[in-house]
Amino acid sequence: PLSPQSRAAASGGAHEFRTREPPPAVAIAEAVVMAGEFEETKAAIAAEGSVSYVADHNKNVSVRKSRQMSMKDEPQRKVSKKYKEEEAQAQSQAAQGAAVPVASKDRKSKRSTSVVIAKAEEMRQRQIMLYETGKDPNDRDYHTSAHSTDLKTLMERQNTKLGKDGPACREGSAGIEIAEATTLQEVCGKNKITPPQKENIWVRLVKQIFTGIFNVLLWGTVLVEGALIYTGNSDDLVTPIILASVVVAAGLLQWWTELKAENLMDALSSMQASAPVPTIRRSKNERRELMLDAEDLLPGDIITLKAGDRVPADIRILWCTDGMEVDNAALTGESIPEPRDPATCEEKSPPTHARNLAFYGTTVVKGNATALVFFIGDKTFLGKIAASIKSARSKSTLEIQIEHFVHLIAVVAVVVGLASLIANLLDPTPHPIGYIIANAAGALFAQVPEGLIPTVTISLMIASQKMSARNVLVRKLDAVETLGCVSVVCSDKTGTLTRGDMNLRDMVHFSSTTAMEIVTDFSKTDPADKNTLPSKMLRGGIRNNATVIGKDNKFIGSPTEVAMMKAGVEAWGVKRVKDVMDNATLYEIPFDSANKYMFIAEPYDEGGQLFSLKGAPERVTMFCKYAYVGQGGQGGIVPMTPEMQEVIVAEAKTLMGQAKRVLGIAERRANYAADFHWDSATADFAKENFLNDMVFIGLFGIQDPPKPGVKQAVEDCHAAGVRVVMITGDHPDTGIAIAKEISIIPAHGELPPFTVITDKDLADKVPSGESFVDDGSEEALKLEAFWTQVVVHARVFARVTPIHKQLIVQALQKWGGKQADGKCYGDIVAMTGDGVNDAPALKQANVGVAMGIRGTE
Repeated sequence: PLSPQSRAAASGGAHEFRTREPPPAVAIAEAVVMAGEFEETKAAIAAEGSVSYVADHNKNVSVRKSRQMSMKDEPQRKVSKKYKEEEAQAQSQAAQGAAVPVASKDRKSKRSTSVVIAKAEEMRQRQIMLYETGKDPNDRDYHTSAHSTDLKTLMERQNTKLGKDGPACREGSAGIEIAEATTLQEVCGKNKITPPQKENIWVRLVKQIFTGIFNVLLWGTVLVEGALIYTGNSDDLVTPIILASVVVAAGLLQWWTELKAENLMDALSSMQASAPVPTIRRSKNERRELMLDAEDLLPGDIITLKAGDRVPADIRILWCTDGMEVDNAALTGESIPEPRDPATCEEKSPPTHARNLAFYGTTVVKGNATALVFFIGDKTFLGKIAASIKSARSKSTLEIQIEHFVHLIAVVAVVVGLASLIANLLDPTPHPIGYIIANAAGALFAQVPEGLIPTVTISLMIASQKMSARNVLVRKLDAVETLGCVSVVCSDKTGTLTRGDMNLRDMVHFSSTTAMEIVTDFSKTDPADKNTLPSKMLRGGIRNNATVIGKDNKFIGSPTEVAMMKAGVEAWGVKRVKDVMDNATLYEIPFDSANKYMFIAEPYDEGGQLFSLKGAPERVTMFCKYAYVGQGGQGGIVPMTPEMQEVIVAEAKTLMGQAKRVLGIAERRANYAADFHWDSATADFAKENFLNDMVFIGLFGIQDPPKPGVKQAVEDCHAAGVRVVMITGDHPDTGIAIAKEISIIPAHGELPPFTVITDKDLADKVPSGESFVDDGSEEALKLEAFWTQVVVHARVFARVTPIHKQLIVQALQKWGGKQADGKCYGDIVAMTGDGVNDAPALKQANVGVAMGIRGTE
């Protein structure tokens, strides 16, 4: 029903309804009520008599201000471009004295503040449901339930839908409603990482020159000397000029050094996708295929990706081709691209290792996919890493020592200066005031070591020059001094301790029916040798169509195939490898995740055909009726027995225990007619006729090996009393195998408790704040009990996230360095790494060492 005021206004004969403009301080709740009363009143007037109504500009201002007030508490919300255009149009019409025309029912509904607020709250709830149950969305670590939620539930929660053909979304309407996109973007913001607030470089320069107790003392000296010269009590111009020059030069040097070092966020920004993304949305159940900028993507959007694309947000894989792979090396530390699979993961499984997720900034290296966007911008995995490196860096040991020394000097200088002043004032012989001040100032500033800063700076510069001769570029001069104080070295594995790419380490074949022989030297093999098993194995290993040798002899393709290709090139040279690769292919079954093998048929130079089978050992041996023993000729073929199968399984387990990827290889001769139609052979025909009666050749052991010299470097650190700790995102077995090989942990014997820590051990050991606290709470005591054991005994951390790496460094700095008196003085930690996943720990450590080209960038 209408209020009396509303009836009076409606019956006034003007047939207009005008709303009053609210005061600026109206609360959000009042704005909602006003919007609701307005809608009710308008409907009632229309029902009572065909009263046309025009809302004047006051109404627009009212709703606009209410909407703006509702947005003040939401820093992530941004007013859409469309709304800004409407606002500008309304203001223009108001300025011209014209009334704003009545909007349609849909537009009025959108622009109603109550609807906007309700919709915003609904969308926020959708985002909250994407987090793991019981986890704080603002937690420093990365959490989501998108990988473990079934597809139907996930789509309903995000108010999006699949196409007619299901997850592939190639037909029918799919994605979010276009009409909802504007409000959703107001809630979620743009899909880009918020850069840290940077202080003006000139303000920072002024602070470097004029702040700090040491600089204050020196500038005080300059001012006093200047005052004495001005009053005629001194004619020494050299001292104040030199002092001022020293302070300015030291400040400029420190300012310039730190200015060059500020590229961490720039490096992260370069990982953000920029190419337009194929996106599917719907409008009133009609399909709309759009090309959107990556920053315009929203949670609930359905996108398509192909090989070579950079993943534009955190996404859930809805559908993908067999064998799709994503390169996560920079984010997770995995040494090889990882396969993707749309199947829902188990609940409580870590999202960073879920095969149905792909993360912002990674790259699709193989296959195609349809995916659902669930996190954008700062909420992504990359965004979490970016947020963790915005904090201020820890002070170096040199800074701490100099700061302590300067405070001590300041106290001494002030005491001496005051003593001189008092002594002169109490002297029976009267002195001019200028003399007294000059004497006291001279006594005070004589205690200040003016040459300290330039002496330290020049010494560190000399040391950095010596470091550059060892291929080490020093970006912060005081890191040179801190390096000499390091008590713990935390090192990433992939690309730092290891080479960062897969290499063929072992070839294993039967030397007798009961034993297998391991070959690690491939230089004696020859592609023309048909009787030696290592030669036969390596030729079969490099014979594939999944790898090519590009410009400058760079290998392109699957890392596993590339590993064998590199071994062939090192043993035979590029030309002979290309000759093998260029042999005609009659028939091929490419590798896929279902079969776990690949098959090639090619012409044999002695007539007939040669069939080669390569893949997972259990799949290869399934097709093998025979095996080569001792030599690769016809005389070496013997029937495969159950005992030989057991020997193969045992050898494969041994290689896997050494963290090596294991492949089996088999072959057989065939004699199909020259006019056989290979193109007409179906997959079923091939399995029944081509893959039977294969002859087993052997096993390949492939691994990302340690870099040359790493083992000796680790042993040198141990001899110097420096502990070395491996921190990796890779599998625990891989980490343990490499750690044993390079002497981080003993090669033999049982490992004591806390030696190897995994992400499961750290799941509930992350502080709720940015760092550890000593407030006596239950959480603080639990964390202290765990971490005090870990910092002493742990040598390998596996499957850890970037935030875990930062946390490990913090724990070492807080609870490490325990002395005989029982006190923890904290370790001086150096962190080495080469990927974005190492950035938070590099920033946290006392000395951050970026390895190689990728790490430097």
